[in-house]
Amino acid sequence: MTSSNHSPDISNQAAKLLEDPSFSIVDREEFVRLAGVVIANTNDIVVITDIPTDDQEPRIVYVNEAFVRETGYAPHEVLGKNPRMLQGPRSDPETKNRIFKALGEWKHIREEILNYRKNGEEFWQELNIFPIANESGWFTHWVSIQRDITERKVSEKIIFETKNRLELAARAGGVGIWDYDFFNNRLVWDGQMLKLYGITRDQFTGTYADWAERLHRDDRESAESAITKALEGASEFNTQFRTIWPNGSIHFIRGLALVERDADNKPLRMVGTNWEITELVQAKTDAESALNIKTQFLMNMSHEIRTPMTGIIGLSALALYEPLSPVVREYLQGIESSAKLLLEIVNDILDFSKLEADKAHINTAPFTIEDLFTRVRALFLESAKAKGLQLNLICNLEPKTQLIGDFFNLSLVVNNLVGNAIKFTEQGSVDLSIQTLKLENSTLTLRFTVKDSGIGISQEAQQKVLEPFAQADGSISRRFGGTGLGLTIGNRILELMGSKLNIHSIEGQGSSFSFDLVLVQERRK
Repeated sequence: MTSSNHSPDISNQAAKLLEDPSFSIVDREEFVRLAGVVIANTNDIVVITDIPTDDQEPRIVYVNEAFVRETGYAPHEVLGKNPRMLQGPRSDPETKNRIFKALGEWKHIREEILNYRKNGEEFWQELNIFPIANESGWFTHWVSIQRDITERKVSEKIIFETKNRLELAARAGGVGIWDYDFFNNRLVWDGQMLKLYGITRDQFTGTYADWAERLHRDDRESAESAITKALEGASEFNTQFRTIWPNGSIHFIRGLALVERDADNKPLRMVGTNWEITELVQAKTDAESALNIKTQFLMNMSHEIRTPMTGIIGLSALALYEPLSPVVREYLQGIESSAKLLLEIVNDILDFSKLEADKAHINTAPFTIEDLFTRVRALFLESAKAKGLQLNLICNLEPKTQLIGDFFNLSLVVNNLVGNAIKFTEQGSVDLSIQTLKLENSTLTLRFTVKDSGIGISQEAQQKVLEPFAQADGSISRRFGGTGLGLTIGNRILELMGSKLNIHSIEGQGSSFSFDLVLVQERRK
């Protein structure tokens, strides 16, 4: 042994461990026996190697049961071998160099390294290596206590990768992340938060007040109220507010957050995100403005077109009373028919435009079922007879019962449904039935149903017929005409009245459209 392989300090420590009664009260022989039992049965791997001479490498001279269990090597496969046999292609070279350097300087070292089991499986180990000296202070062996930390390293890797992905996603999406500690009144912002508020790190003090002061004064109360409700557990923090940058510019921010609570449900901290939606808000405003302009244009044009169309229809009707040749009469009838169809289209567009512009209103007034039936007969009885159809009006309620509701819009919905039913039915009947579902005090719930024996609607088409300008298929508009707005208008009016349109149809066998409506029955004085 060389003089560098000598450590009086370690010799003194070993003697103290054996002789000092504060560490042990057993004799040397018993101590050695007990230590051997502990080493053999500990869950940590213990590997002892000897100290090489100048022309030898360290050799493994002892492994415990944990080593056999964890690595898969039997004792006879490793004894006398160099500990490097556990290393492999992905064992970090820098870590190996640090271990080699410490061993060369007879120093204790603690490292983490990726090693390999006998079957080639990788596993992470925490190595705690230190030299052992004899009573004379000469180093004779290295003891390596090894612990499997694979699970921890995998968890650390997952956490690291997840954190990186979240940070990358946050940066890519312009999302700022914040953390508010209630106990210490400490608000932590990441770099993206500073960008969202137009400030630098030295301009942010990290307090709640610093954030609140940067809110638009008209939005501060609602934003702080949203935080209060979240802390009380009344609702989630999910809100929108405006901020004012130091340069005076206004920015729209969307905020989301979760509240962390203790075992007593008291709030500890809030963790949340902010992102800018200024462009989105502006785009929404522009779209609404464009929609209003389009809707107003359609309404104005519809009104302008209706006036001359009414004149054409009226003059055509008057001309048909005059003595005419068959050819001229046929021409005038065609003009009248086309004008009526065009007026129907214009009326649909006007009604749809009002609904799009939210200018349709519900107005209540007294009416009777007989009033509704009278209007339906006046509008559709002749057209039904012309096609050889039976128009049936059925009601289990006294027709003259006084009801209070929006008769105009109710008539509009019913007329659309009955008109469609007659249009798409070639033979058979069209039934309008009104059935009482419930009567409570003076409140009536009525079910209106329009049933026909017409062409029917396929299951696929039923999903889209309530969409604007939609027909069951392309041939419908060519064969029967129309805008495809009737059902859309009817359903939107019903939504305003607190109802909705239900469809039941079998292709080739007919259709049934129904809706339930709550009306007030007027009491007789």
